[in-house]
Amino acid sequence: MDRRPVLFTVMRTLLLTALLVPGLVYAAVAEAPRPVTFSRDVAPLLYANCATCHREGEAAPFPLLGYADARKHAKQIADVVSRRIMPPWKADPGVAFLGERRLSESQISLLREWASQGCPEGDPSQAPAPPRFPATWHLGTPDVVVKMAEPYTVPAAGRDIYRCFVIHVEIPAGKYLRATEFRPGNPRVVHHAVLTTLSRLAIGMKLAVEPKDAGPGFSSGLAAPGQRLPGPTGIWAPGKEPLALPEGYAMKWPAGQVLVLQLHLHPSGKQEIEQSSVGLYLTDVPPRGALYPLTVMNKNVNIPPGEAHYTLASTTTLPVAAEVIGAFPHMHLLGRTVKSVATLPDGSTAPLISISDWDFNWQSYYQYAAPLKLPAGTRIDTTWTFDNSAVNPTQPSTPPRRVRFGEQTTDEMGVLILDVIPDGPLPARLHRR
Repeated sequence: MDRRPVLFTVMRTLLLTALLVPGLVYAAVAEAPRPVTFSRDVAPLLYANCATCHREGEAAPFPLLGYADARKHAKQIADVVSRRIMPPWKADPGVAFLGERRLSESQISLLREWASQGCPEGDPSQAPAPPRFPATWHLGTPDVVVKMAEPYTVPAAGRDIYRCFVIHVEIPAGKYLRATEFRPGNPRVVHHAVLTTLSRLAIGMKLAVEPKDAGPGFSSGLAAPGQRLPGPTGIWAPGKEPLALPEGYAMKWPAGQVLVLQLHLHPSGKQEIEQSSVGLYLTDVPPRGALYPLTVMNKNVNIPPGEAHYTLASTTTLPVAAEVIGAFPHMHLLGRTVKSVATLPDGSTAPLISISDWDFNWQSYYQYAAPLKLPAGTRIDTTWTFDNSAVNPTQPSTPPRRVRFGEQTTDEMGVLILDVIPDGPLPARLHRR
């Protein structure tokens, strides 16, 4: 039997292998992904999006200001960013807001890869310096600093508390409020704060019916009493940076009214003390206009038990041209989505805000990167959806019950407050005075 063809085939195979394998090996080496390191890849993401809250004295449960901090929580970080629980930014892409904390898919992949690769540190010289935060006030020294007159004791356990505290404010003549900076005394227990003004008469009536042993302040429902301070000056939530009103706008303090600080307090597992402060920033330049809260609401809430896709809708038409400065959407525990779109008279549309994964625990005020200018006749269409099924992880009732409109957390509502600068007077029906 002639074995020469077989030997030729074997030799050719060996020769081709010798020629090709080094190339394949080289290609594999050349295309191997570089390791993800803390210094080069992870630190910039954490410092830009997480460190505001993840530092000493803030609401987050642990710091993220260095390699050791991040490595200890690497798997947890990968998990919560993958599920978009963190960073707590609920607004969908499509509208530009100030202070956005949103990770892209590629950034989330980097954090997952870093955890799966064993959390290499990399070259420490490549890491940016940890961010430095003001030791005192973010906006500089306030013109006026006020504080709760007495500390309030938050019990170790029980339901969340909505408590209002009366703070007397003296604004010098000829001065106007342009910014506020809220500072919780105990970030562990302060969920969010709303700043309003209320007449002394109304305050006296509320305090008169308050039990004598209830401690300072008075209880309230979810809705804060009085008139909210305009725009970003009236709301605080963890991670929200203080922002001044738009250039040329300020608030004249209403005569005969005091500051009311409504705090949403949640027990931490041990008894805590809370005594918040507020810095007020003033200007002597009279405002050229005022911000008005345009309230978009539907009170016709009647959600059957078990209904997983209940929808509310509301339509409002602007009678005058206006600039929209910010948006504050609101629902309770059953809320799932909110979406608001402006349709201009020429038929074009502009998104105002969209949240596809509502979370009652991470409500925020969204201030536009630039005011949205809407002409007279613009129609604003808003929809809210709710899940009253047993599988909803935030379902407060077992079994689910019929839910109607109300201020308690176990009730529901569909609300969107748009802070606007109107080009002319707004009808009283469109805003709360």
